[in-house]
Amino acid sequence: MNKKKWIFIGIGIFILIIIIVSIFKSSGNQIEVEAAKVEKGKISPTVNADGNITAKVTVNMSSQVMGEIVAIPFKEGSSVKKGDVLVQINPDTYERDVAQAKASLDAAYVANDEAQVNLSQRKRDLERAQKLYSEKIFSSEQLETAKLIHDQAVLQEKQARTNIAMARAAFERAKDYLSKTTMRSPVDGVVTAVNAKEGETAIMGTMNFAGTVILTVSDLSEIITEVQVDEADFPRLKMGQKSTVIIDALGGKKYDGRVIEIGASAHTSLTGSQTNIRQFTVKISIEKPDSDLKPGMTTRVKLYAEERANVLRVPIGAVKSELKEGEQVYFCMLDEKGKVKKVVVTTGLSDDLFMEVTSGLKEGDEVITGPYRIFKTLKEGERIKIKKETDKDKGEGEVEVHVS
Repeated sequence: MNKKKWIFIGIGIFILIIIIVSIFKSSGNQIEVEAAKVEKGKISPTVNADGNITAKVTVNMSSQVMGEIVAIPFKEGSSVKKGDVLVQINPDTYERDVAQAKASLDAAYVANDEAQVNLSQRKRDLERAQKLYSEKIFSSEQLETAKLIHDQAVLQEKQARTNIAMARAAFERAKDYLSKTTMRSPVDGVVTAVNAKEGETAIMGTMNFAGTVILTVSDLSEIITEVQVDEADFPRLKMGQKSTVIIDALGGKKYDGRVIEIGASAHTSLTGSQTNIRQFTVKISIEKPDSDLKPGMTTRVKLYAEERANVLRVPIGAVKSELKEGEQVYFCMLDEKGKVKKVVVTTGLSDDLFMEVTSGLKEGDEVITGPYRIFKTLKEGERIKIKKETDKDKGEGEVEVHVS
């Protein structure tokens, strides 16, 4: 009897232990997660791009003649007016060429005068020969000789006029070359680069060789930034689009801007090793530039695409996707009475922080947002506990989104 009693007691203790362990295990299985409430708000998608500051009007001054640079009156950073002399190339050789061309032109005029006089004389000789021939004083051979001499005089007079045209063209070309030894500013602006020194030789450009860019003049009254936008973002671009231009060199200083030009065709990416990336060049006018902006500074630009207000949104990290029957399905994990509930959602626009949800959720639902190492393995039905945000957490600046 005592033996059976101890058996029943042992069985009871065993069952009690199992119950206690089960309760303890159930309590210990609660996973601590981060969550945020579904709310209504604004979605403002952005297109991010990098670029450089430049003036809208920038002129690279290259020499169109070869010669020694004898003067560069303005230094880098100097303000100039349209017509100011920026570069002077030694004009001596070109002045001699002008003088020689002028002498050749004068000689051509003298030769033309001689040809005119000769033609007049040969015309009179022909008329006299025709009269004498009609009076049977000159023979037909003498008349033919007079005609031949007259025709030669006509050709000589035409050649003299052609020589004048050639000499005049050479004279104008020589004067043009001489004028190009003095390079003047085509715009009001600032000298933003000086690439040569007095005493150096300016090299003129050819079809296969770029000439020397002696200096650069920029009209800094209108500053722009040129950025490269990936072709995937091209449909979001439009003229007049608002943007924010961020200058890291100025401590992240921000400027308002608007799109003023969108490239008509894509080109290969100018950076990186992937040659299959296609980009469009976009020009953005900075609306209120100041003296801190300098050409060549790098920029980070946020272009604001379509904007929607008062839409249902969740933190972008709360939305996950999976393939189901060959289609991409989006879903969120909800906290429903301390357990995970998986809900399929339909999404809309998204920006850097939030994603629009058009169906599947309602305002006030609590969606799980992290942490990622736990979130990626969560399964429907698992017990969870919402992590409470403390003042210490706020002070440490954790990467969490808590929507109330």
